[in-house]
Amino acid sequence: MVVSEPKSPFLRLPPELRLDIYSRLLLHDPHCTFSIAKPAFLPISIDYHGGHHTVDVPEPDALTLCIRAEDPANYKSRSPVHVRSAFIVRSGGMRPGCVPTTYFALSNTGIHTSLLRANMQIYAEASELLFSSHVFDFDLHIESLVAFLSDLTPFARNCIRSVRLVKRALPYEKEYSKAEWAIAMEWLGRLGGLKSLSLGIVCGRPGPDGWDMIPALNLEHFDVLKGTEGMEWMDGLLTIKGLANCNVEPLVVHCPFPKSAAMARYIQFSASVDDGSFAVWLNDKMVRS
Repeated sequence: MVVSEPKSPFLRLPPELRLDIYSRLLLHDPHCTFSIAKPAFLPISIDYHGGHHTVDVPEPDALTLCIRAEDPANYKSRSPVHVRSAFIVRSGGMRPGCVPTTYFALSNTGIHTSLLRANMQIYAEASELLFSSHVFDFDLHIESLVAFLSDLTPFARNCIRSVRLVKRALPYEKEYSKAEWAIAMEWLGRLGGLKSLSLGIVCGRPGPDGWDMIPALNLEHFDVLKGTEGMEWMDGLLTIKGLANCNVEPLVVHCPFPKSAAMARYIQFSASVDDGSFAVWLNDKMVRS
């Protein structure tokens, strides 16, 4: 005769009460006074010109968790045993080198993930709430995305519903950045539960009136553009299917007046992102009807 072990008093609570307790422990509260020391950002650039966009503190948002690459110097000074997966970034100013680092959640005030270690049932119930309720914002720290997702269980990955990324300014993109983007798109394409993608695109405008005389691209032009040199990132993006929402955010920065065909194409593409044409085309390809 097999005698089953009695459930804990907590698991005998009605599901709605358990979910209320999980939400108090696992949903980010920007107004919570509890805080811990956070490691520093990867300090590269203070704008969107080819580096990591960094701000001191993100705007409080109860629905967003900002995942960022840690300052490699801070990573190196810590214990040699690291729980999170490491990845390689380029850092070092004018002559950057390849150095290891890891990711961290910049805005995790009030989240107590130790709850997930209690048992399998609590893990399943609580992790679904945690990963489905937040937007995971990687900004330009694309390298962090793959390491972050690879550290999650398949169940937790499939609970993710919303992700935010930023595409670097195309003329300043390097080959290693293109490779990182391609790998990140492969991982996002495998997220079975992903429903919302917020894509920031760094758009170049040569002066305040730099787009006035530039005709925006038509929707059919994007089908041709995605196969051209330097625009291969669009093919990777289009592997993500079945979204309920795809939001495109133009991040406008100054760029020089075009002296080459590539820069002229980038400026025209940027104008088409700003006027919403690219968002219409992208939603037609990625959002389920």
